[in-house]
Parts: sequence; C-alpha cells; structure tokens
Amino acid sequence: MPRVLIVQTTRMGDTLQTSPLIRQARRAWPDAHITVMVRGMGRAIVERHPDVDEVILYNEDDMFLHMQSQDSERYLEAYRLARNLVARLRAERFDIAVNVTHSLASAMLLKMAEIPRVIGAHLSDDGYLVLRGGWPTYFFTSVYSREFNDLNLCDITRHFVPAPEPCRELILRLTPEDLDSADALLREHGVDPTRDFIVCMQLGASESIKRWSEERFAELARLLRDRHNARIFLVGVQNEAPLGEVFARFAPDTATPLFGKTTLPQLAALLARSRFLVTNDTGTMHIAAAVKCPVVLVSVGPVHYRETGPFGEGHCAVEWRRPWAGRSDISRAWEEERTLLRAAQVSRAVELLLAGARDFSPARQVREDDELKQVDIQITRFAPDGCLEYYPAIRREMGEMDFLRAAYRAMWLEHLTENRETERGDVDAMETLVSFFEAPTPDTVHQWVDLHRGAFGEMAARAESGRALCDRLILHLENRGSMIEARDMARELTRLDEALRVFAEVHHGCRPLATMARFERDNLEGMDPLRLARTTRDIYAAMAERATLMTQKIELLGNILKRTRTVP
Repeated sequence: MPRVLIVQTTRMGDTLQTSPLIRQARRAWPDAHITVMVRGMGRAIVERHPDVDEVILYNEDDMFLHMQSQDSERYLEAYRLARNLVARLRAERFDIAVNVTHSLASAMLLKMAEIPRVIGAHLSDDGYLVLRGGWPTYFFTSVYSREFNDLNLCDITRHFVPAPEPCRELILRLTPEDLDSADALLREHGVDPTRDFIVCMQLGASESIKRWSEERFAELARLLRDRHNARIFLVGVQNEAPLGEVFARFAPDTATPLFGKTTLPQLAALLARSRFLVTNDTGTMHIAAAVKCPVVLVSVGPVHYRETGPFGEGHCAVEWRRPWAGRSDISRAWEEERTLLRAAQVSRAVELLLAGARDFSPARQVREDDELKQVDIQITRFAPDGCLEYYPAIRREMGEMDFLRAAYRAMWLEHLTENRETERGDVDAMETLVSFFEAPTPDTVHQWVDLHRGAFGEMAARAESGRALCDRLILHLENRGSMIEARDMARELTRLDEALRVFAEVHHGCRPLATMARFERDNLEGMDPLRLARTTRDIYAAMAERATLMTQKIELLGNILKRTRTVP
C-alpha cells in the first residue's frame, strides 16, 4: 500500500482547489494511505474530504515569527519546530509526495524528509529549487503569460497525478449537523431556509484592488431586494466588518452582517442554502462552488478568472472589458476599476445565472447593448475536452487572443496528457467554443493562420537546430573530445537561447513556449556535462514538438472557423 503525501501550504481557497487533485490521487492509487499537509486554515476543508486519511498541520508562521524575533531562545524554538516536523514526515515513510506549493521552504522540507519520489517543487541534490513533471512546470510558467492560459488551476493541478477519469468538482462534504447549524442561524434572523430567497455577499478580498466597491455592492443589494425580496447576508472574517459598515451607509437595513460569526462548516452550509453568492476573488467563492452554490464573481483588479475562478458548472464571472487578460502588475488603473462595473451590469449576470447557467448554450446568449458594451460576462461549463471552460454570455466576434488561447489549450492538453485521445476531443471542444462567437471574416482568419503558423513554424525550426547542436555536443562528449570545443558549442546554445527569446518578444504569441523552455533550462540538475547535454536536447525537442503542435491546432481552428462562418 503506497503512502502518499500531498502538500498544499498556501491559503484556504488554494486548499479547496486542491480537492480535485486529492480525488485524482485516490483514483490513481486506490489502496494508498493519503495524507495532506496544510496550514491551520485549511484543516476543516481537508478533514471533510472523503479521500483523505490523515492531516498534518504546517505551522510555518510560528517558525518564521521565531526566526525574526532577534531572540536566541526563539531561534532554538524555530529549529525545534522544524526538526519535529521533519522527524514526523520521515517517520511516516512516504513513498510519493505531490507538492502543489511552489516554494523553496516546501521543497527543502521534502528533501529533508527523504521521500523517494516527488512530483512538483523539489530541491535538487546541489541545492536548487526545481520542478519535476510537465504539468507542474506548466503551472509555474503559465503565470508569466496568463493571457494565453485557458485552463483552470484545478484542471492544471489535478493533472499532476494521471487518473482514468477527470474530477469535475471541488469536494467539501457537509454533515447534517452543519446544515442544521446554518438553518438555526437563518431562523435566528427570521429567515426560512426552505422558502426565502437567500443571497450571500463577500465584500472582502486578499487585496483592496481586488475588491468591487462597497457602494456598488450596496446598489446591487437594493436591486436584489426590490426584484426578488432577497434576504441578504454579508459573510467574511471579523476584520472585514468595516467594509460592512461602509456598505450599510449606502444600503441601510438591506443586509445582515455575519463577519466572523460563522465557522467554516457553518459558512459552507449557509452557502448551500443560498440561491447564489456575489463575491470578489476569495476563498469564500471556492467554498460556494464546492457546495454547489452558484457564484457571481465580480472580477476586479489583477484577477485571472479563467485560472482561479469558481470550478464547476453554472457559475459566472463579470469583468470590465480590458485590452489584455490576466495582467497581474500593480497599476493605478486597478483602483479606478473598482467602481467601473455598475450594479445594473452585474445584475444582468445574476439574471442569466438564475435562468439556469448549468445548461447555458449559444441560443441563450445576449446581444451587446449600450449597458453591456464595456462588460464581459462568462459562464462556466465543462468542455468536450474534459476541462472547465468560460463561455461568453454576450455574443461578439472572436478576437485574435481568443483564437490563440483556444489553440494553446488544445496543444497543452495533447502535449502534457498521457494516453489522451486528441483529435475528436479537440474538434468538439473547438466547435463548441466557436459556437459562442460570431466568426471573423474569412480574410481575417486567413491572416491569423498565416501569421501564427509561420511564427510557430520558424520557432520549431530554431528549436530543431538547438536539438541538432545538442546531438553534436553529446557525440563530442561521448568521444571524450576537447572541452574547449564543448564550451564553444555551449556558447552557441546560449546565443540560440537569446535569439529565441528575442524572437518570442517580436512574435508575442510564441512567448509561452520560449518561457517554458527557458525555465526548463534553468531547472537542469547536476553537474555532469553529458547528462546536462542530453537533458538540454530533450528540452529543445519538446519545444519543437510544442511549436509544431501549435501550427496544427491553429490550422484546425482556422478550418473550423471557416466552416462555421455565417454568410448573410
């Protein structure tokens, strides 16, 4: 019976987003003893996952506070805490560790625990942070070109562990006692859990620039009360209570504040009793998705909802239209964006959700009007390729970035997924996505295909030249040739890498491939020149394969668009 450790030591929402990976681990190793290591805030979540056998608490905060204290006794206490945790992990004799936390601390911990097989972030023998596995590497590097990423974080991380079938939900098991506790709370406030129109709102977020303004939330609350006689509850932690006070100034006696007044299980049960949750990008959003409460995500600031939005069918994301996607820098524009979305616009998303977002189809899309001109609304469904997709609720013409994002999605799924049936699934997924757009003109599609097919073809050729140069270097090393000549070939590879980087900057659509290859080169392990040359050859070969696959996906999507173009 294998002993498996899954490491997720970040925030509560991230812990919930790891629940599909835990389910995949159970399917991959049915007889395994599965242990999950989390911070204290994630304990109640993993304890309610039926596939978890054991929980280990990770108290990194205590260790770091001791280390920052300038006190020798506290330094020793930090050492004792770390030593005891390492001893605990060693005593468990884990066979496999799956590290979803890409931190140096987690990698060092697993190295000291002497676990023989690590998937994800690990420490090399020479002391460097490295990532092992195609999907972990993609997960890490996708943040540098988020505008091209069309895969939800849950779909990315669940692929860390191959399994016979996908997990299509977040997992948080509620008990009858949890539901009874929420019902008692509702009745305490004069609300009938079976008859009243219950709505929850989460005003907080991890950063102020990710918060829709309290005034706009209040405007929406008044609309929901007037239209649906909604009973509204403001949920969150105690330190978010000041946000509720601002809300109350704009909408007095419209909502009941519950800041800090619910346990996590009670909050989950309250959301399970609610018609929907309106929220910023928060852990509460993932709790709602886990208990099948529809979510209206108001995407404000540096939030990439395609990656971190609610996982599951029947949710929606509302965002002010941007000329970019997934941008994560700090900008003054984010503060302005907090008030750009109006309550009436978010209300349109609410009405779409109430009409039944789980079976959303092109026939139910809305046409762009003056109110929606500057708004994007996306509805979640699982695509034919098995992964979550955000489909546009407002019918518009497909743009070039939509085109490239769809091609990248198909390419990564084929390239990184073992034993995947590709062609039919890709065609079905692309045809479904295209059905939610007005197809561009044939001339526009022809221009996109020619431009990007040429760019990726050139990138494949350059990567093949790198592979060929590595073959020469390998042969030279195997024959114990001059190290001076070997260094000259290594310098030639360095020049090629720089040329590829510049090429990707000029041909922006190629940047994700250059970024991943550069990261893989930086992740080389060991000092043996022959081993390094062979691994480098594999990196160039993989880059060439990805670029060639991109040309194929671009042609496939271009043909689908040409076939589905509606002729007036």
